[in-house]
Amino acid sequence: MLVVEDDAVDRLAIRRALGRRAEPDDAHDGPAALKLLQANRYDVALLDYFLPGDTGLSVFARIHEALPALPVIFLSGHGSEEVVVDAMKAGAADYISKAAIEERDRLWRTVTAAVENHRLRTEAERSQARLGLAVEAAGAGTWELDLSWNQFRGDTTFQTLLGLPEQPTWSADQVRERLTMDSAQKLDEALQSKRFAVQVQLEGERPVWVDLRGRQEPDAVAHRIFGTAIDLTQVKEEEARSAALRERLMGIASHDLKNPLSAVLQASALLANSPRLEAREKRYVQHIRTSAERMTHLIVQLLDLTRVRLGGGLPLEKKPTELDQTVKQICDELKLANPDRELKLELDALTVPVDPDRIAQVASNLIGNALKHSAEGTAVVVRLTSSGSSALLEVKNRGTAIPKEMQAQIFEPFVQYGDHSTREGLGLGLYISREIVRAHGGVLTVTSSEEDGTCFSARLPM
Repeated sequence: MLVVEDDAVDRLAIRRALGRRAEPDDAHDGPAALKLLQANRYDVALLDYFLPGDTGLSVFARIHEALPALPVIFLSGHGSEEVVVDAMKAGAADYISKAAIEERDRLWRTVTAAVENHRLRTEAERSQARLGLAVEAAGAGTWELDLSWNQFRGDTTFQTLLGLPEQPTWSADQVRERLTMDSAQKLDEALQSKRFAVQVQLEGERPVWVDLRGRQEPDAVAHRIFGTAIDLTQVKEEEARSAALRERLMGIASHDLKNPLSAVLQASALLANSPRLEAREKRYVQHIRTSAERMTHLIVQLLDLTRVRLGGGLPLEKKPTELDQTVKQICDELKLANPDRELKLELDALTVPVDPDRIAQVASNLIGNALKHSAEGTAVVVRLTSSGSSALLEVKNRGTAIPKEMQAQIFEPFVQYGDHSTREGLGLGLYISREIVRAHGGVLTVTSSEEDGTCFSARLPM
């Protein structure tokens, strides 16, 4: 500690008030103080507001120029408000009247508070500097949102990324207008949470993506969110190119595999009818045929996945179809393959404009899954009814319920549910079934509970 005080009595009073907690260096005037500051390191300085031949403010100015970070506490025997205002305007850490020095621990509390405040301020400045370097290195923009006024404020990078006009602030509506409708909704939902991360897309011919991350200030009164903005356009474009390449390669591979498999199926069909084969050889041929049919089914699923993911959509050939007869035919085929299982049919006669082969694919998948995952000795109920302007196909079975969290994922590609004994294929059946129903303008949903069982419902426009 450095004490700049010309009065010996006051210096003695300061030492007495500090006791053994500090051993200050004394300076009688400004030049002596500056000399000590050049030779030593101090945590805090006490500076008399009135010095002979000089003023405390002018000495403070020289100290502040030499050591701008040093906290300085002004001392004065005149406790006027004017002195306090001048001291704090000059940048003093605090102010204490000499009359208050004699109060118990008053001086010590003032000194320690000034040192602690300086430490906290220094740490905050260092953290801010480190954050600035990190943000600059990441090429990120920074922004804040005043929730009370719904006003954004941001740096040049934030403004450029979102294509905002040059002005000090932007309304929340101005920012939303720059986003697609879906992204604007995502941003509004994200802003309801105290910490969030959301990727938004800007309106325009060329897709522009921005990653927005924010955090609400802990002070409830502030109602302010601050965050960063990073350009994700290049990353998104690279992801899209990689995904398109992967799926195109999958499509090419799947398509090219169908031709040799067709030859295997035709050859196995001819061999199966040959009178020269023994029973054991015919079983081998049947195994070959069954495996080839299974591989063909998997390849068809991969081709459908590729069509959907590449944006081309599933090709449909709609025509008026007796939907009840299509569903009944699928049930008859599955009944032959599962003679020990019961299928209960409740089918209304309905003629619907659909692609019969694609809808048969949906029915086969839903009913086949129900037979596979239901408990032995229970019936699978297949119901077809009209509901308003829609045809409703429901497949219900009793078995282990699908957990709520799994129901949201079960229609995604490559997701399979159940124990290993009931899992087969690639986990694409429900995904492709959902896309077929979507392509018809309908919706495929699931409900499941231990009490009511599992029910898949396909709703198709009539």
